Amino acid sequence: MQSKNKKVKKQTPFRLFLKSFLRTLLALLIASMAVLIGAGFGMVTGYIKAIPPNALDIITSSADSQTTIVYDQSGNEIARLHGNENRIRVPYSKIPKNLINAFVAIEDERFWQHNGIDIKRIFGAIFKNIKTGSLSEGASTITQQLVRNKLLTFEKSFKRKIQEQYLAIQLEKRWTKEQILEEYLNTINLGSGAYGVGAAAYTYFGKDVSQLTLAECALIAGITQNPSYYNPYVFPDHAKKKQEIVLKKMLELGYITEQEYLEAKNQPLVYVKKDISAESAYKHPYFVDSVIDEAVEILSDKKRISEDEAENLIYGGGLKIYTTMDEAIQSTMEDVFSDPSIMPKIRHYDASGVPQPQAAAVLIDFRTGAVKGIMGGRGNLKGVRLLNRATMSVRQPGSSIKPIADYALALENGYTAATVIDDVPFSIGGYTPRNWYKSNVVSGKRGYKGFMTVREALQWSANVPAVKVAYNLGIQNVYRNLKRFGFTTLAPQDMNSLSIAIGGFTYGVKPIELTAAFAAVANSGVYIKPYFITKIEDKNGITIFERTPYKRRVMDEKNAYILTNTLQSVVTARITVGVRFSYPVAGKTGTTDDSKDRWFVGYTPNYALGVWVGEDKPVALSYLTGTNPALKIFKGIMDKVVSKKGVSPEFLRPAGIVERYICKESGKLATSLCRQDPRGSQVIKEIFAEGTEPTEYCDRHVKLKVCTESKKLATQYCPTTIEKVFIKRDNPIWPSKNSSVVPPDDYMYQAPTEYCDIHKAPQEVVVPQEGNTSQNEPSGFQKLKPPSTRQSNQQASEKNIPFDHSTTESNTYSIQQ
Repeated sequence: MQSKNKKVKKQTPFRLFLKSFLRTLLALLIASMAVLIGAGFGMVTGYIKAIPPNALDIITSSADSQTTIVYDQSGNEIARLHGNENRIRVPYSKIPKNLINAFVAIEDERFWQHNGIDIKRIFGAIFKNIKTGSLSEGASTITQQLVRNKLLTFEKSFKRKIQEQYLAIQLEKRWTKEQILEEYLNTINLGSGAYGVGAAAYTYFGKDVSQLTLAECALIAGITQNPSYYNPYVFPDHAKKKQEIVLKKMLELGYITEQEYLEAKNQPLVYVKKDISAESAYKHPYFVDSVIDEAVEILSDKKRISEDEAENLIYGGGLKIYTTMDEAIQSTMEDVFSDPSIMPKIRHYDASGVPQPQAAAVLIDFRTGAVKGIMGGRGNLKGVRLLNRATMSVRQPGSSIKPIADYALALENGYTAATVIDDVPFSIGGYTPRNWYKSNVVSGKRGYKGFMTVREALQWSANVPAVKVAYNLGIQNVYRNLKRFGFTTLAPQDMNSLSIAIGGFTYGVKPIELTAAFAAVANSGVYIKPYFITKIEDKNGITIFERTPYKRRVMDEKNAYILTNTLQSVVTARITVGVRFSYPVAGKTGTTDDSKDRWFVGYTPNYALGVWVGEDKPVALSYLTGTNPALKIFKGIMDKVVSKKGVSPEFLRPAGIVERYICKESGKLATSLCRQDPRGSQVIKEIFAEGTEPTEYCDRHVKLKVCTESKKLATQYCPTTIEKVFIKRDNPIWPSKNSSVVPPDDYMYQAPTEYCDIHKAPQEVVVPQEGNTSQNEPSGFQKLKPPSTRQSNQQASEKNIPFDHSTTESNTYSIQQ
């Protein structure tokens, strides 16, 4: 008998349905999981069965991998790339314990405990990959890395990972841990063309691996995760930071003591590179190194693999790499860089034996963007993976940036080559640019030149006008324009810095990128990202990459031609005194503060060439006197290229370019008075994009009658007068309060605004008049006033007569002395 207090739950139809549904759903879920597990097991089994039967034998075999061949633009072989050529085999017993522990600590801390795969690390990687939505975290053990490096299968896929893990387990059954480490440490890519710790010891420290210190062991171990980024010759700061991470990990794992950690961390690292063998070097190393760097970028992107995996594929994958190199041009550049009559005299050698000052150059076919020749430095060209200053070094460009940063953008925004900018003291937000030249009146004083056209501003490489242009255009727009021209090294803070208008960057620019920017102007305003590789084939002859040049228009073709024409006048002006070309050249010099960097970037109608000179650790180059050394190298290279390749007679002039005679003081159409300027004729023939030419006549030159005594505007009472041509300024007051800064000429010849106060009207004559009862004046007299002096001067002045444009006036593109 049930208790009265206990209620009986009724099984309603809904409750019965819900129970039935949940039982069915649970059964389906269990069945689905069983199916998924079965399918997964089947898939994994299939992946394992797909492994080639001889894969483990390949891994344990010491047989050489396949050689990659590099070809020039004509299909001629220029280099063979093989990792074994830059490798020193070192037995396990000769490898320092600190070096072994450093690699284990940073690459696989549970190496001595796992069976080929690290389960704990795998789950950590799975969690991180789910969180990031990528396959960036691989959890590869040292054993897995050895499998991957030996088989050269680097694509990121679940299938490859399963096969790699299976083979790692099988390898650990066949080899001891010591054997695995020995093979790994003798084959790992350690940058600068060094494969294995034996080669790395000589490459970075010039010594046998057995002599490495703890600090040096940690440095080498840190390179392996990204040989390009942690290359101590290219990025010493990156390498040092990674070394300290390795040392810290070794301390945490008990491999070293606190005292050893501190001593190694504070030990200075001195890099000394020794060639392993003559066979390790290849001809044209700077070009081939650039090809390898670009191939790494291409393959890592195409195959979604890491950079070190891509480099392993290049050195052992049997690829065929077709390049843009013109062997005649590359050899010419190497000859010039070895010519002591052209190169700056060596002042000293650094700790690694590298001659200083250094230099870099890159030559581009601007119509295609193809790099035809490159030099990343001077000195001994033996060796591989050298520091390529043309593609890796970032240096301040100085005034060589002005045509791109300021005037290319200005022409695109309504300026013309005749637009006048006032070169007078200028400050904005506490920033006060200074010109490099002295006063043209008093020697030794900082100078300003007053009114300057855009053409003159570039010819004189004037800083103040360049900054004014950038300020008027908006410095953020200048920053964006530099990005459009292909500069990748700009810092965010540069967007708000007016100093970038004259080359004051946070970091600087790469020579190859600056040359490519000038090449865009030469190419009628179309930027093409420079490149070295046209095609890559795999070991089976299948094309895995074919170049499609990246292009974008950055200037109107007419504006690009006007800028080219202006840069031609820069070359023929006094800025490049001592150097003359027998063929068309447009270009710009550049000198940074204290002359730490010297540049010349220019182009003929066929090729663009950029040259940089400086010391690797920036110091003042005041010891380099005379002709700009970069300009001298440019001429040395281009003269030989022109003699071998020929040159087009002139730059291609597009339709829609018109010419007008203008006044340099106003930028307007010239008049007869412009020729009568007290300093000489200010009339030049200038070119314009049709529709932008001036339509108004010069109103800056005026002819006025002045008193010879007071030098002021004459009146009718001045006994001797003279008619002179003056310059009329809207701001007649010199803006600088610094008495040591002398005003430019146009302030000295500016039109007077006051009338003579020396010569006055005759004394007033009193004439009697009847009926005058004034208490202050005698009765019957009236006052006679002199006629209007202003009217008399206006009548005396000569009107501005329009200049006769049918006359033959010399084309005054060069700077007037």
